Amino acid sequence: MSTYYATSGGVSPAAADEQELAPVLVTFAAPAPQSRLTVMVRIILVIPHLVVLAVLGLAAYAVAIVGWFGALFTGRLPAFAADFLAGYLRWQTRVSAYAFLLTGDYPPFSLADADYPARVAVQPGRLNRLAVLFRIFLLIPCGIVQAILSYGALTIFQLVSWVITLITGRLPDPVYQAMAAVLRYQARTLGFAWMLTSAYPAALFGDERGYGVQPGQDVRDDPEMSWRLSAAARKLIVGFLVLGVLIVAGAGTGIGISAGSTVASNVNTLNATNQLISVITPVSNAINNYAANVKACKGQLACVEGVDRKVSTTFSTFAKQLAVIKMPTAKTRSLNATLIASVTRTGALYAKLATAPSATKYISEASASDLQTALNQTNQDYANLGNALNV
Repeated sequence: MSTYYATSGGVSPAAADEQELAPVLVTFAAPAPQSRLTVMVRIILVIPHLVVLAVLGLAAYAVAIVGWFGALFTGRLPAFAADFLAGYLRWQTRVSAYAFLLTGDYPPFSLADADYPARVAVQPGRLNRLAVLFRIFLLIPCGIVQAILSYGALTIFQLVSWVITLITGRLPDPVYQAMAAVLRYQARTLGFAWMLTSAYPAALFGDERGYGVQPGQDVRDDPEMSWRLSAAARKLIVGFLVLGVLIVAGAGTGIGISAGSTVASNVNTLNATNQLISVITPVSNAINNYAANVKACKGQLACVEGVDRKVSTTFSTFAKQLAVIKMPTAKTRSLNATLIASVTRTGALYAKLATAPSATKYISEASASDLQTALNQTNQDYANLGNALNV
């Protein structure tokens, strides 16, 4: 099979139009035995090609953009763009065939056509300008199909096929046909995206007929271009589609659950923050007004102890309110427990001062209780919890 279809010179206008509508052609050699060693390290062996293709891919997309403008105005993909994009498609298809275990032959580092078990042929021709203009929208349906196929064939099933090939040394024929069909559909989708053909990606389940490569030849007489799948291979492709849909649906469900969990966590954080701010106010007022309230007692012990009891009650209430706040994370729950312990200890110190039998004993208890250290620790624990909640 040649790199390009034969030109349409000497062919009737109808035949020329038919060739222009021909899709990207991909042919495969029959499945053959492969080295189990290279199968085992296949993912490592393709890395050099993937690196080169990643670099060339940037150039390919730039060329495709330039080619899109050219096709939009002239109705044809410029020759330089067709050459480069077709070369990139050939290279990518060969590497994919090697990675998909369709062949054990190492692919060449070349944009040119090569005698390789997986080969690509295109025939850039006239393009519908309107279809070129809306190319990205036209790609959505086939892009969805390709994505579902990739999820179905190139995830779980790819691992299974790798194990089979590692054990037996070759892919079973139905698996080979099905994986080749997936690769061909991918190549046709990319060829359509890059305007190498006007033919919409089709024939996932095989061809009803082929496409000719010689002027005037009946395309149905060329068995190389007519590619039919066995019933088992068709069933595998249906399986790929079903599995792909399940994986996509499962991923969507997981994302939805994750998003829902994130929203719920944010709501819980906001609720905890609002509750913490609302219950801290009485405590702040009691501490800020403590010195003024004690001074107003004018040395009367009973009055001072009454102030201490009120502060102790305020701290006790604060600890109970903290205990019922639903914290959003394990970290904030731990910090909240630490704060409750500090608040409870500080409240107990104020309660002990309120029971002093004399002014002398009160002064002694106040000096020994290290009340200021307890207050400082409570403030620090509150700050730690607030930072965790972004208060």
